[in-house]
Amino acid sequence: MADALEELESHALGKRPAAAAAASSSTFASGPAKRARGPSAAQLLAEAELELERSKVDVDVMDANSLKGLILHVEKQINQNTQLRMKYADQPERFMDSELELYQALKGLHAVAAAPELYPVFVKTRCVPSLIGLLAHENVDISSDVLDLMQEMTSAEDATPDDLLVLVDALLEHEAAATLVDHMKRLDEAKEEEAAAVHSTLSIFESVLEARPDAAVALAQSAGLLSWLLQRVRVRGFHAIKLYASELLSMLLQQNASNQAYLGATCDGVIGLLTAVAQYKRKEPQDLEEAELVENLFNALSSALSLEANQVLFLRAEGLELMLLTLKEAKYAARGALRVLDAALVANGANAERFADLRGFKTLFPLLGGAPPPPPSFAKGRGEREAAQRAHDAHVVGILGTLFYQLEGEHRQRLLGLTTLQLIDTLLGFLVTSRAKPLRVGVLQGLYVQGRSLHDVALNLEEYTRLGLSDAASRTDSKRDAHLAKLNEGVRALLLKYQPADAGTTRGEPLEALEDVTQTRGLVGSYEQTVD
Repeated sequence: MADALEELESHALGKRPAAAAAASSSTFASGPAKRARGPSAAQLLAEAELELERSKVDVDVMDANSLKGLILHVEKQINQNTQLRMKYADQPERFMDSELELYQALKGLHAVAAAPELYPVFVKTRCVPSLIGLLAHENVDISSDVLDLMQEMTSAEDATPDDLLVLVDALLEHEAAATLVDHMKRLDEAKEEEAAAVHSTLSIFESVLEARPDAAVALAQSAGLLSWLLQRVRVRGFHAIKLYASELLSMLLQQNASNQAYLGATCDGVIGLLTAVAQYKRKEPQDLEEAELVENLFNALSSALSLEANQVLFLRAEGLELMLLTLKEAKYAARGALRVLDAALVANGANAERFADLRGFKTLFPLLGGAPPPPPSFAKGRGEREAAQRAHDAHVVGILGTLFYQLEGEHRQRLLGLTTLQLIDTLLGFLVTSRAKPLRVGVLQGLYVQGRSLHDVALNLEEYTRLGLSDAASRTDSKRDAHLAKLNEGVRALLLKYQPADAGTTRGEPLEALEDVTQTRGLVGSYEQTVD
């Protein structure tokens, strides 16, 4: 508000009559020749803050009638300021007093955030459209205060879901989202106050999404939020606003096919996300917040790759090459790169063949059974390391399983020719369980909680299969038992083929074994379709 107050002070010098000069001279015992001075910017700011304190005192006694009176006062100040601005557009000194009065009136309206039970009354007064209109006010202090008011109201801790929904629906009905995005485009983040206004705006969007998840499409597409977020996360360097933007971007894309399609078709979003994650190919995050930013960016990219059309765009943008390079660097971002590769290869033969042509096996196989890249120095908790190891193994084996099913001809032979005994062990432990989540949980528990090796789990896979599939179905019927028997039979055949008679005995041919694993996995799939 400092700029507006300084402007007010400068114009006030020429506006005060002679009486003001006399009063000033008597107060300060100065000579009659001294020029009259208006109130200083500090005094005006003190008056505004005093008015705010008075409004806080009124919070305890606010009811529907006092709220209506407060809103009526705000509406009066809005109309008066609008008329004066139109009438004296070239004479700012004629409307600056009304601007200050409007600012003070808006400060008083903040009291409603402490009484969320009055939100339905607030909406019925039709004050929401007036406040949204103020977002386009030429005075940034006024528009920023409206933002603060909206942020306080939408994030009120005492608000019930129903009361908050009334407010959110009113904001959406009057197209507040598009106005908020347009307002953000006017702000300069290099200025601290305006950066705070951007942060408040993003907080409003987050509250709207939490209260009304089905508004994600309208916010992302009609309001233009998705485009703004993509542009913001592409900017180099870390900033709290960039972190917030990445979080909202991940929320808008998660399990939302419409937004995923919009990102790829109209926003160049796949390229934008690749640009954003490329910044961390060789760079480690400096703190937990920056690490969260990296996670959000890779999560958003993984969500976008749920659509085949975006997988094609990913291939054309050389996303596979970027992910493989990131894996080779073995920095924190390598975790996300593995997750993105897992999503990019699913049900996409072209991407799988390109992966083979890029000699991706050479990069991927050393990761099998190994540890993920070490966490940054600020994140060395045991729980985080164990979670990272689980995710690492699941993604590596998921990629291998996808490649095995997608590749054909020469590319398939290249994969099978590189198969090792370690790969066989892991496939036994994971491919058979890939579509039975309770079974996979049992296998992972054997690996990490009980401290067993992959090979030990593979040798006892029949037990895990029986327990996991029994837990997966709440009912027992003859059809389920038949599928379970076939599955156990397939697993038993694999174990007999690979279980050595003594320590020096080698196992069977990898080619034949992998074919058998394929059949076993098919049995799991047919079983799961039955119980679903």
